[in-house]
Amino acid sequence: MTIKEIIRRTGLSRKAIYIYEDRGLVKPAKSQNGYRDYSDSDLEHLLLIAKLRELELPLEDIAQLFEEPARTDLLIQKHFDQMQERLQEVVQKISRLQTILYNLPPNGQLQDFVRAANIAMPDEVAVSQAHCLSEDIPAAKARRFAMQLFEAFLDVPLDSPERWNAWYDLLDQMDQTDAAFWEGNEEYYGALTARQRYEDFQLRRKLVTGYTHYTREDELAKAAEILDELKLLLSDKKKRQAWRRFYRLVVRPTLDSPLNVNEAFSTLSTIYHPYNRKFREIWENTPMPWLESEQGQALCLRLREALGDSYDISPYALIYFDFYNNTLGKMTT
Repeated sequence: MTIKEIIRRTGLSRKAIYIYEDRGLVKPAKSQNGYRDYSDSDLEHLLLIAKLRELELPLEDIAQLFEEPARTDLLIQKHFDQMQERLQEVVQKISRLQTILYNLPPNGQLQDFVRAANIAMPDEVAVSQAHCLSEDIPAAKARRFAMQLFEAFLDVPLDSPERWNAWYDLLDQMDQTDAAFWEGNEEYYGALTARQRYEDFQLRRKLVTGYTHYTREDELAKAAEILDELKLLLSDKKKRQAWRRFYRLVVRPTLDSPLNVNEAFSTLSTIYHPYNRKFREIWENTPMPWLESEQGQALCLRLREALGDSYDISPYALIYFDFYNNTLGKMTT
């Protein structure tokens, strides 16, 4: 196909098509006389790019999507979060303008605007509407929280009714959890940028898949790492405060929730159960015997004094501790 035919069939401008070519998003063949010869595959690529650009997906994200198609859902989730952040900013500005107009008299002058603006935007008040949008779109919220908690384990394509049903059952469970679960996750993750959430997804996935290749030496190193991180909580106030907040807002509500993912993950994941078994083996073979010693008991006592009696040091709770130290902890402390 010629460039004119491609323009007619896609609705894209010549300039846009050439930009996509320069970025390597589409690579038409060249005839002997130098004219571009677009294939059916090029046409499909350009139509897809047009849809993604209509959704305002940046060209660098589109390029990454083509290079790493397995990360499609993460890239779309990141873009959704970024668009939501932009919408929140617009909602805040509209709210402030509404307050200003309400307090602006007819024929108001600049000094009247200053007075009204001080009412709408007092210096000491930070206006935030982090929760309102997610309350308006519960389905998207349930999916986002399912991704935050479980994406690292979701390695099976939804290519059968059984797997789709398992995924929807998981979303239903997320939607039926109590308010403390939602509020804690929203308060913590709602404060992160879309980029931070995307990096968290990537780091957790790398961490989980790494466990499947652990040697005995790797297991011993991981056990030592967990113990070192526990000891660090006692000496580093900033890290201790960060972990306490994450535990209170995310870990404890999740541990207390009625979520039962074992059956769903038997269908949706090949690594979830092996990962849990591997973590328990690591924990029970090395850190646990040490913590049961006199020196370890002293550490546990000091941790309870520093963190509070409600802070769990069970293997399941420490899975979150390991995740946090290797992902969000690196970005938020």
